[in-house]
Amino acid sequence: MKQHKQLDATSIPPNIPLTPGWIRNFVAGVFVLGGILAIWALMQTGSSDEDTARMSALGWGTYAATIVGNKTTALWHAALMTLGAGVFLWILTLPRWQGRAAGRICAWALVLVVAGDALWLSRHYIKTMPMSVFDENEVIRIIKSDMPEHRVVMVTQDGFYNFWLTYVFPYYHILSLNVTQMPRMPVDYQRYMEALGRHTLRYWQLSAVGFVLAPATVWTQIQNDPAMKDAFDIIFAYNVAQAEMGVKVVPATPAAPGQHVVLRLKMPAPRFALIAGWQNAGDDEALRQMASSDYVPFQKVLVAAETAGGLPEPTGAGIVGQVQMAEYRPGYMKLKVSADRPAILRVSEKYDRDWRAWVDQQSVPVRRVDFICQGILIPSPGLHEVVLKYAPDKRQLIWQWIGILLCLGAGITLIVKSRKRPVTQVKIRNR
Repeated sequence: MKQHKQLDATSIPPNIPLTPGWIRNFVAGVFVLGGILAIWALMQTGSSDEDTARMSALGWGTYAATIVGNKTTALWHAALMTLGAGVFLWILTLPRWQGRAAGRICAWALVLVVAGDALWLSRHYIKTMPMSVFDENEVIRIIKSDMPEHRVVMVTQDGFYNFWLTYVFPYYHILSLNVTQMPRMPVDYQRYMEALGRHTLRYWQLSAVGFVLAPATVWTQIQNDPAMKDAFDIIFAYNVAQAEMGVKVVPATPAAPGQHVVLRLKMPAPRFALIAGWQNAGDDEALRQMASSDYVPFQKVLVAAETAGGLPEPTGAGIVGQVQMAEYRPGYMKLKVSADRPAILRVSEKYDRDWRAWVDQQSVPVRRVDFICQGILIPSPGLHEVVLKYAPDKRQLIWQWIGILLCLGAGITLIVKSRKRPVTQVKIRNR
């Protein structure tokens, strides 16, 4: 009698491991997530007009349609990528594909799809440019020499000015009063600028501006303004020539007068100042005083009510003592302060609750002064060391690292289990 080989109630080839249930559940979860994202994308597509109108009314203007469109595109992209990954994972978990060439091809196809998607997305965020763009020119040398004690301001951000602001200034750590992109201005900025907009020189002084970059026509306008004509010097006039990317600075000549100028404030206001006078003031009152015609900067600081707790009575008025910068880097400042009386150290830096301060290694509160700046109480005469550090809440970063570590742990566990898992073989009966 002939012997016949027959599989035990299954057609699975020998030596093929069975897929654990948790992997099948994971693949099902990927499909569920993809379905949720697809439904969300459909809902977003249907409500895009209403969302655009709502965001436009909130102040985003013409940017609203772009923002909503990007959100809709991102949701569809996430849904399709998740569902596509689910399909690949489902195929890879089929027992008949495991260990075969088709399964390996499918695995590499998944890797290539993810890598290709990353490359496609990166073109929106990464654009290389020649290093010649950052070659130092005379304008950069002039304004860089005054950093970080003062800032530079651009009267206009059109053309090459915006290119410098976006790329060149960060490269040289140049502090600017201008902001690269602000489609929707924060409320505090808007109120501050509306209040002081009529007093340009005062606004620049309170912001510690040392240099002004402007078209040459601005100099004529300044000379026609009695309040500003004696406040500036022209220290450099220049033209610009188109380069590969950006522009090349060409000094002015009698034959080619400069179309652009660098102006210097004759008496630039300090970025750090010890002020002996202060007053508790609500926001409306602070803006009213700072915008009044008889306001004299740096005679006193106006302390916001919510940060005024624990202040003693002022001891005088005006700038007193000396402040010397000992160390500076973005988000960190160390200052040496010499005071002859209690005073408030006014720092021309935007107030934020995430800034921390220490006086002689003792933690002290950072107060909001002059509506938008920072102030630190120096409680006694003498020499003091003041440290300011930007220390935002790290909980979000911690949760991100926890998520990364969980993913790494899951991946390592999966690899270890796959190597230790015994191979389940199908028995063959002889008849």
